[in-house]
Amino acid sequence: MNKYALVGKDISHSRSPEMYRKLISPSVHYDLLDYKTAEEIPSALDLLNIYDGINITSPYKKHFLTQVELTSTALEIGAINCLKKKKGKVIGENTDYLAIVDILKEMQKDYGDLEVIILGDGVMASVARLALKNLGLSFKVLSRKQTNNFNQLNLIEHFQSPTALPVVINTCAREFIFNGIIPNRALFWDFNYNFSQHSSTIPGKVHKYVDGLEMLERQALYAVAFWSK
Repeated sequence: MNKYALVGKDISHSRSPEMYRKLISPSVHYDLLDYKTAEEIPSALDLLNIYDGINITSPYKKHFLTQVELTSTALEIGAINCLKKKKGKVIGENTDYLAIVDILKEMQKDYGDLEVIILGDGVMASVARLALKNLGLSFKVLSRKQTNNFNQLNLIEHFQSPTALPVVINTCAREFIFNGIIPNRALFWDFNYNFSQHSSTIPGKVHKYVDGLEMLERQALYAVAFWSK
């Protein structure tokens, strides 16, 4: 039986076990490895002596960087969310990036020009920035480090284009709840999924609210492909 696991912190809510059972097999073995501190985490090699593949989520997407060989994408980003062992080597990949690029391309196809504001400056913001840069899309980053009353921002003031679709990408953790002002023609893309604090309030304020579940599912498809190579 194939065995996989997710490494993270406070991940009891994760949908990964059911997702990978659906993608791989109903009988697949998938564990949630919840570590309160980085010091508790076994080495990448020790984990892959037990599991056929590892997923990684916040706050540990940079934890294994010095222990593994990185793909070109992961090296450029400086963060990984998947591990595998091949021919004695441990390899790290970032399938979040691949999923984000796919979804952004579909937005371009559906809406044309996009003007993007990223909320947050953590690892997922870095992944989003690289995807936007490589697609030639303009963007601005806003974070609590540089902005007062971050969750109460008037985002209308930050968009410049009269014709491009305003897109807000929320990369912040679930502790952040946005209660500011958004253009009513905007698309709000939340990297969190099943996040009721946003899904119950933001859809009525914007043209479209995009839950993070689609990104999670797409990165999982890329993870399965990565593990099988």
